[in-house]
Amino acid sequence: MQRLAVMLISAVIVSTAADAKSKNLVAGTWTMVAGKADPKGANKDLFGPHPSGQLIFAEDMRFAVVINDPGVSHFASSDRSKGTDAENKAAVAGALALYGTYHVDNGGRFAGEHVIGSTFPNWNGLDRTTATLSETVDGDTMLEHLHDPGGPLIEIVWRRAPRENAGK
Repeated sequence: MQRLAVMLISAVIVSTAADAKSKNLVAGTWTMVAGKADPKGANKDLFGPHPSGQLIFAEDMRFAVVINDPGVSHFASSDRSKGTDAENKAAVAGALALYGTYHVDNGGRFAGEHVIGSTFPNWNGLDRTTATLSETVDGDTMLEHLHDPGGPLIEIVWRRAPRENAGK
């Protein structure tokens, strides 16, 4: 009887852990489709008309995002530390990377993030709640809204990246 009780409790724990893992709606790799600053006003493209980027929400509750404008010109030098002022300005304006941790609510919806590091130093150590950042999943599309105080509303559309065949 005691052995049966232990087996049942173990099954419930495993089932609950699996349910929690499957409820994480944002987990996975997302590819940037479009990005706009002030979508209801100036409607300015973020990272050019054809932005490139990936956002990865790992199951271990860590995230990483790298976004860039593929239209930014190459540096004249092959040494990135020798860019001109104009080249460096274009490179900074045309790229963003950050990483940190995130959490979801009981329904698996995005609930906030902690930025550990960013190419934009003002975001280092920043905690964001859904008051300033939302990630809303609808099937294989995720709509991001970011509204940092003092800045315009940012809207980014992400599409879930297809799984790659590991055997290729």
